[in-house]
Amino acid sequence: MSAQIIQERAPARESPGNAALPQICRSVLSACLNTAAAWMIRGAQRRVLRELAEERHLLSDVGLTRAQALREAAKPFWRR
Repeated sequence: MSAQIIQERAPARESPGNAALPQICRSVLSACLNTAAAWMIRGAQRRVLRELAEERHLLSDVGLTRAQALREAAKPFWRR
């Protein structure tokens, strides 16, 4: 005859803060990805604006002066 041993596990005691941890990690990860995406878009826009600064007629369509376009294009991608 075989004996079967059943082990009952005691429920793991978790603090209330542990349940929120995955949500916090998702929020932090989401914020980081959103920031990186904004930086990539901003950098691309500034590269295009730098190229656009060479075309006066296109700048006038947008309503910017060459100085304004170059000043904005010179900003680092992380600065608004």
